Amino acid sequence: MGGADRARPGPWWLPAAVATALRLVQIQAPILGVHSWRQADTAGLARNFHEQHLPLWLPQVDWGGAGSGFAETDFPIYSYAVSLLYDLFGVHEALARLLSLACSVGALLLLQRLGSRLLGPEAGWWGALTFAVVPLSVFYGRSVQPEALLLLAASLTLERAVAWHDHGRMRDLVLVGVGLGLASLIKVLPLLWLGIPLLWLGWCRHGRRLAGRPGPWLVLLAVVAVTGLWYAHAHGLYRSTGLSFGFWGARASRYSWADLLGPGYWVDVLLRFVVRGLAVLGLVPLVLGWRHLPTAPETRILPLGLGAVLLAGALAPASSHIHEYYQLPLLLFACPLVGLGCTRLARAGGRSLRRLLPLGLGLVLTTSLLILSLDYWGRERPAGDPTWALAQRVQRETPAGALLVSVTGGDPTLLYLSHRKGWLQQPGAVDAALLRQRQLEGATHVVGLWERIESYQPFADGAEKTRLRRLLDGRGTPPGDPATDGYVRRLPLGQAR
Repeated sequence: MGGADRARPGPWWLPAAVATALRLVQIQAPILGVHSWRQADTAGLARNFHEQHLPLWLPQVDWGGAGSGFAETDFPIYSYAVSLLYDLFGVHEALARLLSLACSVGALLLLQRLGSRLLGPEAGWWGALTFAVVPLSVFYGRSVQPEALLLLAASLTLERAVAWHDHGRMRDLVLVGVGLGLASLIKVLPLLWLGIPLLWLGWCRHGRRLAGRPGPWLVLLAVVAVTGLWYAHAHGLYRSTGLSFGFWGARASRYSWADLLGPGYWVDVLLRFVVRGLAVLGLVPLVLGWRHLPTAPETRILPLGLGAVLLAGALAPASSHIHEYYQLPLLLFACPLVGLGCTRLARAGGRSLRRLLPLGLGLVLTTSLLILSLDYWGRERPAGDPTWALAQRVQRETPAGALLVSVTGGDPTLLYLSHRKGWLQQPGAVDAALLRQRQLEGATHVVGLWERIESYQPFADGAEKTRLRRLLDGRGTPPGDPATDGYVRRLPLGQAR
Protein backbone atom coordinates (compact mmCIF):
# COMPACT_ATOMS: atom_id res chain seq x y z
CA MET A 1 0.00 0.00 0.00
CA GLY A 2 0.98 3.68 0.01
CA GLY A 3 1.89 3.80 3.71
CA ALA A 4 5.18 3.30 5.41
CA ASP A 5 6.25 0.06 7.02
CA ARG A 6 7.42 1.47 10.34
CA ALA A 7 6.07 -0.03 13.53
CA ARG A 8 3.30 1.64 15.46
CA PRO A 9 4.54 3.92 18.27
CA GLY A 10 2.68 2.14 21.07
CA PRO A 11 0.77 -1.05 21.98
CA TRP A 12 -1.99 -1.83 19.48
CA TRP A 13 -4.55 -2.02 22.28
CA LEU A 14 -3.82 1.38 23.83
CA PRO A 15 -6.27 3.43 21.66
CA ALA A 16 -9.07 0.98 22.50
CA ALA A 17 -8.23 1.15 26.21
CA VAL A 18 -8.23 4.96 26.21
CA ALA A 19 -11.51 4.98 24.27
CA THR A 20 -13.13 2.62 26.75
CA ALA A 21 -12.03 4.66 29.75
CA LEU A 22 -13.40 7.91 28.32
CA ARG A 23 -16.71 6.38 27.27
CA LEU A 24 -17.27 4.91 30.72
CA VAL A 25 -17.57 8.41 32.21
CA GLN A 26 -21.17 8.84 33.47
CA ILE A 27 -22.13 5.57 31.84
CA GLN A 28 -25.12 5.45 34.22
CA ALA A 29 -26.40 8.92 33.21
CA PRO A 30 -30.16 9.21 32.56
CA ILE A 31 -31.57 10.45 29.27
CA LEU A 32 -30.84 14.16 29.67
CA GLY A 33 -28.75 16.82 27.99
CA VAL A 34 -27.52 16.99 24.42
CA HIS A 35 -29.96 15.39 21.96
CA SER A 36 -32.01 13.97 24.81
CA TRP A 37 -35.01 14.00 22.44
CA ARG A 38 -33.23 11.59 20.04
CA GLN A 39 -31.96 9.43 22.87
CA ALA A 40 -35.41 9.37 24.47
CA ASP A 41 -36.96 8.12 21.23
CA THR A 42 -34.28 5.43 20.87
CA ALA A 43 -34.55 4.36 24.50
CA GLY A 44 -38.35 4.49 24.33
CA LEU A 45 -38.38 2.09 21.38
CA ALA A 46 -36.12 -0.29 23.33
CA ARG A 47 -38.25 -0.14 26.47
CA ASN A 48 -41.43 -0.74 24.45
CA PHE A 49 -39.88 -3.69 22.61
CA HIS A 50 -39.06 -5.13 26.03
CA GLU A 51 -42.28 -4.35 27.88
CA GLN A 52 -44.74 -5.05 25.07
CA HIS A 53 -42.83 -8.06 23.67
CA LEU A 54 -42.95 -6.52 20.22
CA PRO A 55 -41.19 -7.89 17.14
CA LEU A 56 -38.40 -5.98 15.43
CA TRP A 57 -40.66 -4.77 12.64
CA LEU A 58 -43.13 -2.98 14.94
CA PRO A 59 -41.27 -0.05 16.58
CA GLN A 60 -43.52 1.71 19.10
CA VAL A 61 -42.99 5.31 20.25
CA ASP A 62 -44.20 6.88 23.49
CA TRP A 63 -46.03 9.72 21.74
CA GLY A 64 -48.64 7.74 19.85
CA GLY A 65 -51.49 8.87 22.10
CA ALA A 66 -54.20 6.28 22.58
CA GLY A 67 -53.27 4.43 19.38
CA SER A 68 -50.86 1.60 18.78
CA GLY A 69 -47.83 3.92 18.71
CA PHE A 70 -46.29 2.06 15.76
CA ALA A 71 -44.23 4.61 13.83
CA GLU A 72 -42.24 5.11 10.67
CA THR A 73 -38.63 4.91 11.90
CA ASP A 74 -35.17 3.97 10.77
CA PHE A 75 -34.46 0.25 11.03
CA PRO A 76 -34.58 -0.15 14.85
CA ILE A 77 -31.93 -2.86 15.18
CA TYR A 78 -30.05 -0.90 17.87
CA SER A 79 -33.15 -0.40 20.03
CA TYR A 80 -34.10 -4.04 19.55
CA ALA A 81 -30.63 -5.18 20.63
CA VAL A 82 -30.94 -2.99 23.72
CA SER A 83 -34.32 -4.57 24.47
CA LEU A 84 -32.69 -8.01 24.44
CA LEU A 85 -30.27 -6.78 27.10
CA TYR A 86 -33.28 -5.47 29.05
CA ASP A 87 -34.85 -8.91 28.81
CA LEU A 88 -31.78 -10.35 30.53
CA PHE A 89 -30.85 -7.67 33.06
CA GLY A 90 -33.80 -5.29 33.42
CA VAL A 91 -34.31 -1.76 32.12
CA HIS A 92 -31.15 0.26 32.78
CA GLU A 93 -29.96 2.95 30.35
CA ALA A 94 -26.38 2.02 31.25
CA LEU A 95 -26.88 -1.20 29.26
CA ALA A 96 -27.72 0.81 26.15
CA ARG A 97 -24.68 3.01 26.73
CA LEU A 98 -22.47 -0.05 27.16
CA LEU A 99 -23.73 -1.42 23.85
CA SER A 100 -22.83 1.89 22.20
CA LEU A 101 -19.43 1.75 23.87
CA ALA A 102 -18.78 -1.74 22.50
CA CYS A 103 -19.79 -0.64 19.00
CA SER A 104 -17.60 2.46 19.22
CA VAL A 105 -14.53 0.50 20.33
CA GLY A 106 -15.21 -2.05 17.57
CA ALA A 107 -15.34 0.79 15.05
CA LEU A 108 -12.03 2.10 16.42
CA LEU A 109 -10.29 -1.26 15.96
CA LEU A 110 -11.55 -1.52 12.38
CA LEU A 111 -10.55 2.08 11.72
CA GLN A 112 -7.08 1.31 13.04
CA ARG A 113 -6.83 -1.59 10.59
CA LEU A 114 -8.10 0.62 7.78
CA GLY A 115 -5.51 3.32 8.49
CA SER A 116 -2.77 0.70 8.74
CA ARG A 117 -3.74 -0.86 5.41
CA LEU A 118 -3.81 2.45 3.59
CA LEU A 119 -1.14 4.52 5.31
CA GLY A 120 0.95 2.23 7.47
CA PRO A 121 0.65 0.97 11.07
CA GLU A 122 2.02 4.15 12.64
CA ALA A 123 -0.59 6.33 10.94
CA GLY A 124 -3.29 3.77 11.78
CA TRP A 125 -2.30 3.86 15.45
CA TRP A 126 -2.31 7.65 15.71
CA GLY A 127 -5.58 7.83 13.79
CA ALA A 128 -7.21 5.36 16.18
CA LEU A 129 -5.94 7.32 19.17
CA THR A 130 -7.47 10.45 17.66
CA PHE A 131 -10.81 8.66 17.27
CA ALA A 132 -10.52 7.52 20.88
CA VAL A 133 -10.28 11.00 22.42
CA VAL A 134 -12.05 13.64 20.29
CA PRO A 135 -15.34 14.90 21.83
CA LEU A 136 -17.69 13.96 19.01
CA SER A 137 -16.50 10.36 19.05
CA VAL A 138 -16.49 10.07 22.84
CA PHE A 139 -20.00 11.39 23.39
CA TYR A 140 -21.75 9.53 20.58
CA GLY A 141 -19.67 6.47 21.45
CA ARG A 142 -21.79 6.07 24.61
CA SER A 143 -25.02 7.93 23.87
CA VAL A 144 -28.30 6.03 23.59
CA GLN A 145 -28.46 6.36 19.82
CA PRO A 146 -27.64 4.06 16.89
CA GLU A 147 -24.72 6.27 15.75
CA ALA A 148 -22.04 4.04 17.29
CA LEU A 149 -23.53 1.00 15.56
CA LEU A 150 -23.65 3.00 12.33
CA LEU A 151 -19.93 3.79 12.59
CA LEU A 152 -19.17 0.14 13.35
CA ALA A 153 -21.04 -0.96 10.23
CA ALA A 154 -19.42 1.77 8.12
CA SER A 155 -15.89 1.01 9.34
CA LEU A 156 -16.45 -2.68 8.58
CA THR A 157 -17.58 -1.70 5.08
CA LEU A 158 -14.50 0.43 4.40
CA GLU A 159 -11.94 -1.92 5.95
CA ARG A 160 -13.26 -4.98 4.11
CA ALA A 161 -13.61 -2.99 0.88
CA VAL A 162 -9.89 -2.19 0.98
CA ALA A 163 -9.18 -5.88 1.70
CA TRP A 164 -11.34 -6.81 -1.30
CA HIS A 165 -9.46 -4.28 -3.43
CA ASP A 166 -6.18 -5.92 -2.42
CA HIS A 167 -7.15 -9.58 -2.74
CA GLY A 168 -10.48 -9.85 -4.56
CA ARG A 169 -11.94 -12.41 -2.12
CA MET A 170 -15.67 -13.00 -2.31
CA ARG A 171 -15.98 -13.25 1.47
CA ASP A 172 -14.67 -9.68 1.79
CA LEU A 173 -17.20 -8.49 -0.78
CA VAL A 174 -19.99 -10.20 1.18
CA LEU A 175 -18.87 -8.46 4.39
CA VAL A 176 -18.85 -5.15 2.49
CA GLY A 177 -22.48 -5.82 1.63
CA VAL A 178 -23.35 -6.71 5.23
CA GLY A 179 -21.76 -3.51 6.54
CA LEU A 180 -23.23 -1.29 3.85
CA GLY A 181 -26.66 -2.84 4.25
CA LEU A 182 -26.72 -2.35 8.02
CA ALA A 183 -25.43 1.23 7.75
CA SER A 184 -28.01 2.09 5.08
CA LEU A 185 -30.87 0.57 7.05
CA ILE A 186 -29.87 2.68 10.05
CA LYS A 187 -29.58 5.98 8.16
CA VAL A 188 -30.01 5.69 4.30
CA LEU A 189 -27.42 8.43 3.63
CA PRO A 190 -24.52 5.94 3.92
CA LEU A 191 -25.60 4.71 0.49
CA LEU A 192 -24.02 7.94 -0.74
CA TRP A 193 -21.11 8.62 1.60
CA LEU A 194 -20.00 4.99 1.57
CA GLY A 195 -21.10 4.35 -1.99
CA ILE A 196 -18.75 6.93 -3.54
CA PRO A 197 -15.57 5.53 -1.91
CA LEU A 198 -16.71 1.98 -2.73
CA LEU A 199 -17.21 2.84 -6.39
CA TRP A 200 -13.73 4.35 -6.45
CA LEU A 201 -12.20 1.19 -4.99
CA GLY A 202 -14.08 -0.88 -7.55
CA TRP A 203 -12.70 1.33 -10.32
CA CYS A 204 -9.19 1.06 -8.88
CA ARG A 205 -9.41 -2.73 -8.97
CA HIS A 206 -11.22 -3.31 -12.27
CA GLY A 207 -11.11 -0.07 -14.24
CA ARG A 208 -13.51 -0.08 -17.18
CA ARG A 209 -14.16 -3.77 -16.60
CA LEU A 210 -16.08 -2.89 -13.42
CA ALA A 211 -19.32 -2.53 -15.42
CA GLY A 212 -19.06 -6.17 -16.46
CA ARG A 213 -18.29 -7.54 -12.99
CA PRO A 214 -21.52 -8.92 -11.49
CA GLY A 215 -20.28 -9.36 -7.91
CA PRO A 216 -20.12 -5.71 -6.78
CA TRP A 217 -23.37 -4.82 -8.54
CA LEU A 218 -25.25 -7.77 -7.05
CA VAL A 219 -24.09 -6.69 -3.58
CA LEU A 220 -25.24 -3.12 -4.24
CA LEU A 221 -28.57 -4.33 -5.63
CA ALA A 222 -29.16 -6.50 -2.56
CA VAL A 223 -28.38 -3.59 -0.23
CA VAL A 224 -30.71 -1.21 -2.08
CA ALA A 225 -33.46 -3.84 -2.17
CA VAL A 226 -33.29 -4.63 1.55
CA THR A 227 -33.13 -0.94 2.46
CA GLY A 228 -36.07 -0.17 0.18
CA LEU A 229 -38.14 -3.01 1.64
CA TRP A 230 -37.67 -1.75 5.19
CA TYR A 231 -38.55 1.85 4.40
CA ALA A 232 -41.57 0.74 2.37
CA HIS A 233 -42.75 -1.24 5.40
CA ALA A 234 -42.00 1.72 7.70
CA HIS A 235 -43.98 4.04 5.46
CA GLY A 236 -46.87 1.61 5.65
CA LEU A 237 -46.82 2.03 9.43
CA TYR A 238 -46.99 5.79 8.94
CA ARG A 239 -49.99 5.48 6.63
CA SER A 240 -51.84 3.42 9.22
CA THR A 241 -50.96 5.42 12.35
CA GLY A 242 -49.85 8.88 11.14
CA LEU A 243 -46.70 8.60 13.28
CA SER A 244 -43.28 9.22 11.76
CA PHE A 245 -39.78 10.42 12.51
CA GLY A 246 -40.41 12.80 9.61
CA PHE A 247 -38.43 11.44 6.67
CA TRP A 248 -40.40 12.92 3.79
CA GLY A 249 -43.56 14.71 2.86
CA ALA A 250 -44.97 18.00 4.03
CA ARG A 251 -44.25 17.24 7.68
CA ALA A 252 -40.52 16.71 7.09
CA SER A 253 -38.28 19.64 8.01
CA ARG A 254 -34.99 18.29 6.69
CA TYR A 255 -34.81 19.75 3.22
CA SER A 256 -34.31 23.52 3.42
CA TRP A 257 -31.86 23.58 0.53
CA ALA A 258 -31.88 27.38 0.40
CA ASP A 259 -29.59 27.23 3.45
CA LEU A 260 -26.83 25.90 1.21
CA LEU A 261 -26.66 29.14 -0.76
CA GLY A 262 -25.22 31.19 2.09
CA PRO A 263 -21.96 30.75 4.00
CA GLY A 264 -23.69 30.26 7.37
CA TYR A 265 -24.50 26.58 6.90
CA TRP A 266 -21.01 25.61 5.72
CA VAL A 267 -19.18 27.71 8.29
CA ASP A 268 -21.27 26.32 11.15
CA VAL A 269 -20.89 22.70 10.06
CA LEU A 270 -17.14 22.90 9.46
CA LEU A 271 -16.42 24.96 12.57
CA ARG A 272 -18.40 22.55 14.72
CA PHE A 273 -16.46 19.63 13.29
CA VAL A 274 -13.10 21.33 13.86
CA VAL A 275 -13.98 22.06 17.49
CA ARG A 276 -15.88 18.92 18.48
CA GLY A 277 -14.62 16.48 15.89
CA LEU A 278 -10.93 17.42 15.92
CA ALA A 279 -10.60 19.15 19.32
CA VAL A 280 -9.17 22.12 17.36
CA LEU A 281 -5.58 20.87 17.52
CA GLY A 282 -6.29 17.97 15.19
CA LEU A 283 -6.80 20.34 12.25
CA VAL A 284 -3.07 20.83 11.59
CA PRO A 285 -2.19 17.12 11.26
CA LEU A 286 -5.38 16.60 9.20
CA VAL A 287 -4.24 19.19 6.64
CA LEU A 288 -0.69 17.85 6.73
CA GLY A 289 -1.87 14.27 6.20
CA TRP A 290 -4.05 15.35 3.27
CA ARG A 291 -1.12 17.18 1.67
CA HIS A 292 1.18 14.16 2.00
CA LEU A 293 -1.32 11.48 1.03
CA PRO A 294 0.53 8.64 -0.74
CA THR A 295 0.09 8.31 -4.49
CA ALA A 296 -1.53 4.87 -4.30
CA PRO A 297 -5.02 5.45 -5.81
CA GLU A 298 -6.88 3.52 -3.13
CA THR A 299 -5.84 6.10 -0.50
CA ARG A 300 -8.08 8.61 -2.32
CA ILE A 301 -11.08 7.10 -0.56
CA LEU A 302 -10.20 9.30 2.44
CA PRO A 303 -10.64 12.74 0.82
CA LEU A 304 -13.45 11.32 -1.32
CA GLY A 305 -15.21 10.15 1.83
CA LEU A 306 -14.89 13.55 3.49
CA GLY A 307 -16.50 15.20 0.49
CA ALA A 308 -19.19 12.52 0.25
CA VAL A 309 -20.24 12.98 3.90
CA LEU A 310 -20.55 16.75 3.38
CA LEU A 311 -22.53 16.14 0.19
CA ALA A 312 -24.85 13.69 1.93
CA GLY A 313 -25.42 16.16 4.73
CA ALA A 314 -26.30 18.82 2.17
CA LEU A 315 -29.15 16.62 0.93
CA ALA A 316 -30.85 17.16 4.31
CA PRO A 317 -29.35 20.50 5.33
CA ALA A 318 -31.76 21.36 8.13
CA SER A 319 -31.05 18.08 9.91
CA SER A 320 -27.32 18.27 9.24
CA HIS A 321 -27.15 21.84 10.49
CA ILE A 322 -29.03 21.17 13.72
CA HIS A 323 -27.81 17.67 14.53
CA GLU A 324 -24.05 17.40 14.78
CA TYR A 325 -24.08 13.62 14.58
CA TYR A 326 -24.57 14.03 10.83
CA GLN A 327 -20.89 15.07 10.80
CA LEU A 328 -19.83 12.07 12.89
CA PRO A 329 -18.95 9.91 9.82
CA LEU A 330 -16.34 12.52 8.86
CA LEU A 331 -14.19 10.95 11.58
CA LEU A 332 -13.94 7.69 9.63
CA PHE A 333 -12.07 9.49 6.87
CA ALA A 334 -10.42 12.29 8.86
CA CYS A 335 -8.79 10.22 11.62
CA PRO A 336 -6.48 8.20 9.33
CA LEU A 337 -5.39 11.48 7.73
CA VAL A 338 -4.73 12.95 11.19
CA GLY A 339 -2.69 9.83 11.94
CA LEU A 340 -0.67 10.31 8.78
CA GLY A 341 -0.11 13.97 9.69
CA CYS A 342 1.20 12.97 13.13
CA THR A 343 3.54 10.49 11.49
CA ARG A 344 4.83 13.14 9.07
CA LEU A 345 5.39 15.59 11.91
CA ALA A 346 7.38 13.02 13.85
CA ARG A 347 9.58 12.11 10.90
CA ALA A 348 10.14 15.66 9.69
CA GLY A 349 11.24 16.86 13.11
CA GLY A 350 13.36 13.89 14.11
CA ARG A 351 13.58 12.69 17.69
CA SER A 352 12.97 16.10 19.25
CA LEU A 353 9.61 16.61 17.56
CA ARG A 354 8.72 12.96 17.99
CA ARG A 355 9.07 13.41 21.73
CA LEU A 356 6.65 16.33 21.54
CA LEU A 357 3.87 14.23 20.03
CA PRO A 358 2.79 12.85 23.43
CA LEU A 359 2.61 16.44 24.67
CA GLY A 360 0.45 17.33 21.69
CA LEU A 361 -1.78 14.35 22.42
CA GLY A 362 -2.06 15.52 26.02
CA LEU A 363 -3.20 18.94 24.82
CA VAL A 364 -5.79 17.34 22.54
CA LEU A 365 -7.02 15.18 25.43
CA THR A 366 -7.20 18.22 27.74
CA THR A 367 -9.13 20.20 25.12
CA SER A 368 -11.46 17.28 24.54
CA LEU A 369 -12.14 16.80 28.25
CA LEU A 370 -12.90 20.51 28.61
CA ILE A 371 -15.39 20.42 25.71
CA LEU A 372 -16.96 17.21 26.98
CA SER A 373 -17.34 18.61 30.49
CA LEU A 374 -18.89 21.90 29.38
CA ASP A 375 -20.98 20.85 26.38
CA TYR A 376 -21.96 17.27 27.16
CA TRP A 377 -21.32 15.63 30.53
CA GLY A 378 -22.37 18.64 32.59
CA ARG A 379 -25.82 18.61 30.98
CA GLU A 380 -26.54 14.98 31.84
CA ARG A 381 -26.67 15.48 35.61
CA PRO A 382 -30.18 15.24 37.09
CA ALA A 383 -29.50 17.65 39.97
CA GLY A 384 -31.14 20.96 39.16
CA ASP A 385 -32.50 19.83 35.80
CA PRO A 386 -36.16 20.98 35.49
CA THR A 387 -37.16 18.21 33.07
CA TRP A 388 -35.87 15.56 35.47
CA ALA A 389 -37.61 17.21 38.43
CA LEU A 390 -40.91 17.43 36.54
CA ALA A 391 -40.65 13.78 35.47
CA GLN A 392 -40.41 12.76 39.14
CA ARG A 393 -43.55 14.82 39.88
CA VAL A 394 -45.40 13.22 37.00
CA GLN A 395 -44.56 9.76 38.33
CA ARG A 396 -45.81 10.72 41.80
CA GLU A 397 -48.97 12.55 40.72
CA THR A 398 -50.23 10.41 37.84
CA PRO A 399 -51.09 6.71 37.84
CA ALA A 400 -48.99 4.22 35.95
CA GLY A 401 -50.38 3.85 32.46
CA ALA A 402 -51.84 7.38 32.41
CA LEU A 403 -52.01 9.08 29.03
CA LEU A 404 -50.58 12.61 29.12
CA VAL A 405 -50.73 15.67 26.92
CA SER A 406 -47.07 16.72 27.02
CA VAL A 407 -46.66 20.38 26.01
CA THR A 408 -43.06 19.87 24.96
CA GLY A 409 -43.17 20.48 21.23
CA GLY A 410 -41.65 17.51 19.44
CA ASP A 411 -39.49 16.46 22.40
CA PRO A 412 -40.40 13.09 24.02
CA THR A 413 -37.84 13.40 26.87
CA LEU A 414 -40.45 14.18 29.54
CA LEU A 415 -42.69 11.29 28.48
CA TYR A 416 -39.74 8.91 28.50
CA LEU A 417 -38.40 9.98 31.89
CA SER A 418 -41.92 9.85 33.34
CA HIS A 419 -42.44 6.35 31.91
CA ARG A 420 -45.74 7.51 30.47
CA LYS A 421 -47.28 7.66 27.02
CA GLY A 422 -49.43 10.29 25.37
CA TRP A 423 -49.36 13.15 22.90
CA LEU A 424 -46.72 15.78 22.11
CA GLN A 425 -48.12 19.27 21.57
CA GLN A 426 -46.75 22.71 20.78
CA PRO A 427 -47.96 25.34 23.28
CA GLY A 428 -49.68 27.31 20.54
CA ALA A 429 -51.86 24.31 19.66
CA VAL A 430 -53.15 23.78 23.20
CA ASP A 431 -56.63 25.17 23.83
CA ALA A 432 -59.77 24.04 25.62
CA ALA A 433 -61.12 22.24 22.56
CA LEU A 434 -57.94 20.22 22.05
CA LEU A 435 -57.81 19.23 25.72
CA ARG A 436 -61.44 18.13 25.64
CA GLN A 437 -60.72 16.03 22.57
CA ARG A 438 -57.65 14.47 24.17
CA GLN A 439 -59.67 13.71 27.30
CA LEU A 440 -62.25 11.90 25.21
CA GLU A 441 -59.38 9.89 23.73
CA GLY A 442 -58.16 8.91 27.19
CA ALA A 443 -55.82 11.68 28.37
CA THR A 444 -55.87 12.26 32.13
CA HIS A 445 -53.34 15.08 32.61
CA VAL A 446 -51.58 17.90 30.77
CA VAL A 447 -47.93 18.43 31.71
CA GLY A 448 -45.06 20.69 30.74
CA LEU A 449 -42.52 23.30 31.81
CA TRP A 450 -43.08 27.03 32.03
CA GLU A 451 -39.46 27.84 31.15
CA ARG A 452 -38.90 25.36 28.31
CA ILE A 453 -40.85 23.95 25.42
CA GLU A 454 -38.39 21.38 24.22
CA SER A 455 -35.43 20.33 26.32
CA TYR A 456 -33.21 22.69 24.33
CA GLN A 457 -35.69 25.50 23.51
CA PRO A 458 -36.70 28.19 26.04
CA PHE A 459 -40.36 29.11 26.44
CA ALA A 460 -40.16 32.87 26.10
CA ASP A 461 -42.51 35.17 27.98
CA GLY A 462 -45.25 36.56 25.79
CA ALA A 463 -48.85 36.22 24.70
CA GLU A 464 -48.58 32.48 24.04
CA LYS A 465 -47.31 31.69 27.53
CA THR A 466 -49.86 34.05 29.13
CA ARG A 467 -52.75 32.41 27.24
CA LEU A 468 -51.55 28.92 28.21
CA ARG A 469 -51.19 29.91 31.86
CA ARG A 470 -54.72 31.29 31.96
CA LEU A 471 -56.04 28.09 30.42
CA LEU A 472 -54.18 25.72 32.75
CA ASP A 473 -54.43 27.72 35.97
CA GLY A 474 -58.17 28.23 35.82
CA ARG A 475 -58.47 26.71 39.29
CA GLY A 476 -55.56 28.72 40.67
CA THR A 477 -51.90 27.86 41.02
CA PRO A 478 -51.39 25.16 43.69
CA PRO A 479 -49.13 26.03 46.64
CA GLY A 480 -45.50 25.21 46.08
CA ASP A 481 -45.89 25.50 42.30
CA PRO A 482 -44.15 28.79 41.47
CA ALA A 483 -44.11 30.18 37.98
CA THR A 484 -40.72 28.70 37.17
CA ASP A 485 -41.77 25.12 37.98
CA GLY A 486 -43.43 22.67 35.68
CA TYR A 487 -47.13 21.89 35.80
CA VAL A 488 -49.14 18.70 36.17
CA ARG A 489 -52.83 19.47 35.65
CA ARG A 490 -55.62 16.91 35.83
CA LEU A 491 -58.24 16.90 33.09
CA PRO A 492 -60.83 18.27 32.88
CA LEU A 493 -59.56 21.71 33.83
CA GLY A 494 -61.55 24.25 35.80
CA GLN A 495 -62.92 27.37 34.10
CA ALA A 496 -60.09 29.42 32.58
CA ARG A 497 -59.64 32.84 34.04
